[in-house]
Amino acid sequence: MAWPCTPLAGPIVITGRTDTGDLTALDDDLVQHVQAVAQTVRGTLQQWRTRPPASNEAAISELLASAARDVASSR
Repeated sequence: MAWPCTPLAGPIVITGRTDTGDLTALDDDLVQHVQAVAQTVRGTLQQWRTRPPASNEAAISELLASAARDVASSR
């Protein structure tokens, strides 16, 4: 089965941008959203080891639905 994207390994840095294009830290709300989505992705990938998605489209739909739910509940 082909994964919907290449898994990332190692540290990942997520930053924001200012109006002039400079990098800046994320505000606290966005940090909470990023953490919620990262946890969702980790959990989903773990589940897929025993129950892989039927297709790439199903995988993308599952991840997006789960991430949206978790971001909404982290507000």
